[in-house]
Amino acid sequence: MTRARNRRAAVVAPDERFVPGESPTPAPVGETSEVRDRGSSRGRTLGALRFLLGLAIVAAVAFAVAMSAHRYAMTSSRFALRKIEVKGGKRIGPEQAERVAGLTLGSNLFALDTHQAEQKLLENPWVQSARVIRQLPGTLKIELSEREAVALASIVDGLYVVSAEGQPFKLLDASDPVDLPVITGISAGGLARDRPRELERLERGLEVLRQYRRLKLERSYPAQEVHLEPGGSVRLVVGSEGITLSLGGDSLRQRLLMAERVVIETRAAGRLPGIVFADNVAHPERVVVRMR
Repeated sequence: MTRARNRRAAVVAPDERFVPGESPTPAPVGETSEVRDRGSSRGRTLGALRFLLGLAIVAAVAFAVAMSAHRYAMTSSRFALRKIEVKGGKRIGPEQAERVAGLTLGSNLFALDTHQAEQKLLENPWVQSARVIRQLPGTLKIELSEREAVALASIVDGLYVVSAEGQPFKLLDASDPVDLPVITGISAGGLARDRPRELERLERGLEVLRQYRRLKLERSYPAQEVHLEPGGSVRLVVGSEGITLSLGGDSLRQRLLMAERVVIETRAAGRLPGIVFADNVAHPERVVVRMR
């Protein structure tokens, strides 16, 4: 009986209830990891918020500094426009550039719209390219490339100034040079129908002038007119006497040299030709002269 009681007492578990002041029962492993992850995520969020706040403060300070610098640059008399320098302009000097580009001495250099000033300069037909550059504290540099006038082209509605690139870029007016050879035979209708082809013909006339300027004859008899025939033939009128050199349509350099020799020889003989025909297709080595 006593043994049975002792055996029964041995299997009774002790009271393991939590008593205040003692360590709590450890939580399950899964529950501990979840709490730890939650705390780590909260820390990362707070760190990101602190970073973004710092970044916003830096941006705000930078913006304030930039606005202050901009206000100073736009209002300070230190950056007032005091001088305009023009480079590459033969027809457009500082005063004209100031007027054409809408510039005003004394105005703030940073307040000037350089792109707009360039566009206004390009409205002048003589200006091929324009660049406006600020040079602190008070100088504006204008770099220009102007068109070179090499001839005049007679078209139906008047005389046009022709550039070295073969472009009739403006109507002749009183301020333009008039001591230039005239290219005739260009058709307004041809320009309207096939502008590239008509400009090719104009370029042909310019090439004749370029070749003639290389001859010694040009010093005594400067070119006056180049006439372009519809079929491709070219006639060059030279000198104040109006000597006509009929050159045909090909081998223009060679034909010019032949015509030059004839004019020099007849002039040495005390005579002056009226027309030199150096356009014989069947016998290109022959030259016919019609005397005055």
